[in-house]
Amino acid sequence: MRKYSSFFLLFLMVFCSGQNAFHALRKELDNKIQNSDYPTALELINQNREHYNPEEKTDLDVSKVKILTELGLYDEAFKLSQNLINSKLTPEQQIKIHIERELIFEINNDEKSCKIEIDKAEQLLKDHPEFKSKNYSHFLIRKSSYYRVNGHRELAFKIANEAKKYALLVNDQKNLPDVELILGLGNRKNPEKMLEHFQRALYLYKKLHHNEAINSMYNNISFLYLSKKDYKMANIYIDSAIANSKNSKVLNYRADIFQLKSEIMEKQNQPDSALHYYKLASGLYNQFNNQQRDLKVKELGIQFNFQKEKTEKEQLQKNIAGTRKLNITLFILLVVLIGFIWFILKSKKRIEVQKKEISDNNNALQRNLEEKQFLVQELNHRVKNNLSVILSLIDFQKDEAENGLHKKKFEDLYKRIRTIMIAHELYSYNINHSDHSYIEIQDYTHKIFETHKNSSGREFTCDLKSENLLLKVDKALPLGLLLNELITNSLKHAQSDGDLRLTLNLKKVENNIEIGYQDNGKVFSFDESKSSLGIFIIEGMIKQLRGHYRRTSSEYKITFPDV
Repeated sequence: MRKYSSFFLLFLMVFCSGQNAFHALRKELDNKIQNSDYPTALELINQNREHYNPEEKTDLDVSKVKILTELGLYDEAFKLSQNLINSKLTPEQQIKIHIERELIFEINNDEKSCKIEIDKAEQLLKDHPEFKSKNYSHFLIRKSSYYRVNGHRELAFKIANEAKKYALLVNDQKNLPDVELILGLGNRKNPEKMLEHFQRALYLYKKLHHNEAINSMYNNISFLYLSKKDYKMANIYIDSAIANSKNSKVLNYRADIFQLKSEIMEKQNQPDSALHYYKLASGLYNQFNNQQRDLKVKELGIQFNFQKEKTEKEQLQKNIAGTRKLNITLFILLVVLIGFIWFILKSKKRIEVQKKEISDNNNALQRNLEEKQFLVQELNHRVKNNLSVILSLIDFQKDEAENGLHKKKFEDLYKRIRTIMIAHELYSYNINHSDHSYIEIQDYTHKIFETHKNSSGREFTCDLKSENLLLKVDKALPLGLLLNELITNSLKHAQSDGDLRLTLNLKKVENNIEIGYQDNGKVFSFDESKSSLGIFIIEGMIKQLRGHYRRTSSEYKITFPDV
């Protein structure tokens, strides 16, 4: 009996020792996270994780997601959170994971996923009110941030005030300074109110001895004074940050401080000091980037080993299960094989019939496509013929007109319709294209200029630089009409000492078409009244192209998207 009692006592001592060790690690880890010493916290988890049971490992992994996010290792944080979501978690762990995943998606501008994570966390808090006091303030902070980032500032500010009330209600000293910070960020239009919240957050961080957060708040307040050009106060706060950051282990926070100090010195016309602090900031940024790279490499190695071990265990279990089922599987395969052969023999004739039906359907579809292409081409041909008839009628009407102004208007109408007709002459229909209609712009612009050369009573030369582009007909037609009006405008109004010269430069820049058009007229007397048909057509075509333009005298700069 004594022997069993001694054994039980020994087991209890080992168990309690393990529990005490985990609680000690947990306390040290929380302290590192509280002080933003995330690299050390990550090292603590990686070095000690394998010493604990599955439940304790999961608890450490939940904290690791937050640490990886704070370190900027978002891919690694997301992968780990995904593994945790698919495993067994306590409701409180689920709440924490969903809140952290909201932050990851927010950083990656995934608004839809952010909302999903926020809603899941909120539902869990409703279902488990026992976890509300520890997590609700943090949840409201993330919810407020979500709405602020996505442009709902009034709602975000309202939620932030709710977070403050709740934090005060439950005496949540840990999250209260963060609430003051986001309230300050929500008062960007009221610098005095923003400063009040920032100073309150600084006071609360000092009470918590949160060194890194103190540095960050000094930096924020200094930047606020800098934006108000109060360099004296900006220097006081940034110098406090520099003095307080000597023992800081968060390199990018320190770098931000020296970077801001450099900017203040530059504003005060102290280039030597500005350069000195800029170099300090650059050095710290380089160290931070190297640290990030090393952490990323190490974390990838850990994840690889973890995944390898997991895969090996899964493979071993599959092999054991496979061995037990091997004979049954072989028998089933044999039966299936016999059935499959019988099915093939029975279906062979049916497959041949189906092949013939498919072939006949393909031939019918091909004929249908050819008929459609022929009909579209025939339709375009008839449109060209109709436009040609219209042009002839306009020409006859012009000859009958006695008034010179009326003749000129008929000539302008003739050129506009001729521009449309040229587009149809160049129309290229392809059944494989989604829109089926494209026009070669280089040829199109040359023919428009040629039309004016042949029909205008005024001689001119032209310098055409047009890339060989294909545009859909809904883009090419308004472009042609726009160009026609610009040429007509130059022929009517441009006054030059010598020969009139028109210049066109048309090119594609990324996803936009850029047009430069001008003439060499020294006097520009173009009527810009809103009743001018030319101006109406030019602006109407640019609007139809979803573009914009700028005109200086006779020079036009026009830009529109090519899709």
